[in-house]
Amino acid sequence: MTSSTDPAATPPTQGATIRQQVAAIRAGRLASRSLLEAARAAAERHAGLNALAHVDWEAARRDADALDAQAAAGTLRGPLHGVPVSIKDLYNVAGMPTRGGTRASLPDFGGEAVAVRRLRDAGALVFAKTNMHEIALGATGENAWTGDVKNPVDPARQAGGSSSGSAVAVATGIGVASVGSDTGGSVRVPAAFCGIVGFKPSFGAIPLAGALHLSWTCDHAGPLTRSVDDATVMFEVMAARDAAHGRVARRPRLAVPAAWLAPRLCASMRDWFDARIAGLRAVADVVSVDTPMLPLAWQHYTPIVRAEAAYVHRGALGAGGQGFSDLVLAPLRAGQTVTAGEYFESMRQRERVRGELDALLADFDAMLLPTSAVPPPVRGQTEVDVASGRVTVREAVLGQTLAFSLVGLPTLSLPGGQAEGLPAGLQVVGRRDADASLLALGGWLEALLARD
Repeated sequence: MTSSTDPAATPPTQGATIRQQVAAIRAGRLASRSLLEAARAAAERHAGLNALAHVDWEAARRDADALDAQAAAGTLRGPLHGVPVSIKDLYNVAGMPTRGGTRASLPDFGGEAVAVRRLRDAGALVFAKTNMHEIALGATGENAWTGDVKNPVDPARQAGGSSSGSAVAVATGIGVASVGSDTGGSVRVPAAFCGIVGFKPSFGAIPLAGALHLSWTCDHAGPLTRSVDDATVMFEVMAARDAAHGRVARRPRLAVPAAWLAPRLCASMRDWFDARIAGLRAVADVVSVDTPMLPLAWQHYTPIVRAEAAYVHRGALGAGGQGFSDLVLAPLRAGQTVTAGEYFESMRQRERVRGELDALLADFDAMLLPTSAVPPPVRGQTEVDVASGRVTVREAVLGQTLAFSLVGLPTLSLPGGQAEGLPAGLQVVGRRDADASLLALGGWLEALLARD
């Protein structure tokens, strides 16, 4: 039995940031083991949500005890020392299987992911793999092989995807942070649906070596966390970049693509977004802007991603495609039919979208829009109603996010209250490679949203 003064018996601090938890570990007031036990209790409590793909609690305890022994000896490995972090099941993690949410054979993509190794080097307790939409090709979190990941606010609803398990894990306390990937919205959408922070950095900021690609020209690694400050710590470690120089203008200048958004949003999200914008006008210059190139993003994202995904999985497809669910096999087969001319034309049009957004953001601190056009749909739902009529869930959910993956701009999703009693996310798009400034602005907005 542990005594009341034993750090391992100390309950984890509630609502503390990563920096605060690591400081408590350094001071002997908190232990990695206690954080892990809290994660395990949360995992048992929320097992029905299906967040975890793999966990070995005994192995994780041994790792936590080793980290605690180092802390007791006065040595911390880095800014994540002892903090439990889960990893989306498309990153290789030493000692853990990688299945990518599929039963199909996966291509060889090397050893432990660089991002995971950097987390370990910084002292993170990498303890579990999280469930995901099959091969990351989808935004709902529904999976025929591993089962649906369910929304923690309403299990009848979608958790978002493809980093669904990562979002649910963080939202329910199964660890402190998680690592996801984002090709068209796969960090931001589940973050929005589960009421947490999701950060998609600039393209290439976090290495993807050791991760299963979906689309190598659109894929991004990114953290899912409880706060912007936690996302900043995770980003700094995985990107090996300092974000301390980020600053917020005295009165930020914020762009809103109002005309483009008008037909896209359902009524409740429109009302929610209008209220958020109204609240910002007292402290920021909010300007409606035209974005004539944005419709091209939806048109040309799909050929690029499907063609690249079909190439990534060409071995399994060439062997007959066994092990892919029907919902994933169909777009992979469609990707095989994309011609070189179609692919190159879509790449050319991408540059037009990139140019427009870069030019627009040169005059603003960020662009604001809802992360999703609708609140989390019901699991199994395939269509929703928005202002322009009935659209697919895919378009409603990815339509606001995919352009910024397509062109590689850093983008945050911040929890911004609720619409229809369900979590709603505010998306904040920054200038290319200005990740530190975007994170600083995100922290400023986070504080404002918390007061609403």
